[in-house]
Amino acid sequence: MAFVSLYRRFRPDTFDKVIGQNHIVRTLCNQIKNDRIGHSYLFTGTRGTGKTSCAKIFARAVNCLNPRNGSPCNECAVCTELVKTGNIDIIEIDAASNNGVDEIRQIKENTQYRPSSGRFKVYIIDEVHMLTTSAFNALLKTLEEPPEHIIFILATTEAQKLPATILSRCLRFDFRLVATEEIKALIARIFDETGAKYEDAAVERIAIQGEGSVRDAISVADMCLSYCDGDITLAGVLEALGASDFDTLHKLGRAVLDGKSGDALTVLDTMYKEGRNTIHKDLCNYFRDLIAVKNIRGYKLSTVTADEAVLLAETAKNYENYRISRAMETITGIENTLRYSTQPRILLEATIVKACEMRLDTSPEASYTRLQELERKLDNLEKRGVRAAATTETVVETTKESKADISKILEQTAVNVEEQAIFEEVSSEDEERAANAWDGVIRQLQQRGERTLYTAATMQEDELAIEGNMLILRSKNTSTVMLFNQAPFLRIMNECVKQQLGSEYSFACEKKLERSKDISEGLGELQQLFGGALIIKK
Repeated sequence: MAFVSLYRRFRPDTFDKVIGQNHIVRTLCNQIKNDRIGHSYLFTGTRGTGKTSCAKIFARAVNCLNPRNGSPCNECAVCTELVKTGNIDIIEIDAASNNGVDEIRQIKENTQYRPSSGRFKVYIIDEVHMLTTSAFNALLKTLEEPPEHIIFILATTEAQKLPATILSRCLRFDFRLVATEEIKALIARIFDETGAKYEDAAVERIAIQGEGSVRDAISVADMCLSYCDGDITLAGVLEALGASDFDTLHKLGRAVLDGKSGDALTVLDTMYKEGRNTIHKDLCNYFRDLIAVKNIRGYKLSTVTADEAVLLAETAKNYENYRISRAMETITGIENTLRYSTQPRILLEATIVKACEMRLDTSPEASYTRLQELERKLDNLEKRGVRAAATTETVVETTKESKADISKILEQTAVNVEEQAIFEEVSSEDEERAANAWDGVIRQLQQRGERTLYTAATMQEDELAIEGNMLILRSKNTSTVMLFNQAPFLRIMNECVKQQLGSEYSFACEKKLERSKDISEGLGELQQLFGGALIIKK
């Protein structure tokens, strides 16, 4: 017997074998059971999701003498006749190669002939979006009012290319991408029926590779079955697909997130030498798993071992969501370009460097991301007790005898800070003048095209004041203060302020200080932080 590929061998022949399209299967079955069959259908969706299979099943089911729950029985005389390749009641037409008006006119002429064995003659027109405009026009009237014994089923992956006049004459069914778990169960069942041994991680990887397409996943399974010679392992699947193992992806992912371009390019070079050709997809899946583990409690990954899952969870704790998502977004953005590039390696290397060094991205979103990262690092330094250098310092050893003295010194210092006036009172007239000047500054930033500064200025709800010859913005947000105090941005702000208030005025942005709510709590944290030695800044 000639070899038959797996996707043809295991093509579903009844509706209960179709996976991932329950909304469509249920509707079609109910139509058959209730004898409410339409005259024209449109099946649309991604490749390999079951459009043609459902069309063939439906074509046999509407003619079956004893349908079972809406599916053909595959036993009656009509079903037996319809499965033969020479039957003339189910006609499949490839519109990609028969897309002219003459072919459609031939179909139109043949619709007058009644079916030879069943109730209906069914025309399945695949890739119908390939028809010419003239062919569509020739099909319109027949599609709207066909003879009572004719059913049209149009199948396409690009429904948006169909004329609205065609769409309005069909019952439309959108086929969805199939869930990975459903594909995994199907692949495992196929391997069981073929007598192949397999690892769960290998089956999971094959299902993921299908990307929601059942046919693509089964084709990958067919290739892996031949490569592994009946014993399908994860290592064998990765080798057959040219995919990357976890350890290598982990090294590359860590290098990207740490901003180590040299290390990332070194790992990338090794992967290319090993013949890996799905690097960008594998890396994006790694980042996706990292975000999932970080944000979903109890999330389990079946494609990694228990030790690898622990390592992934520990790694996720070291990075913020925005850092991982920005790297993933940067790499996924080149997928279409990479597909048609004549130098894909150079393109991927450039993108990896860009993902490592976010300062290369000049967009406002990237600038804000970098400011958030700086703010996080500063907060960590503050939590560890690191402060700006002072002119003088006094070291006090916290021995048993000196603990009381230290507490007194800390309390006195805290009280002195607490009693200081943070801001001077300003009159309503000065407030109005500062607000009007700020509105003028915002308008100038918009006219200049300074998007980053304009966005930051319009989002401010902080305090404005004119003190002496200076317009001062006091903000609680450290990122805002750092943004406005960058040299290029500060120069632009000074120019705008001078135009609003006069050449003698300038601009400044300061961190807004707040009073301590609980001095005693702060003293306890300071004593615990400094441990055996305390540095008092003067």
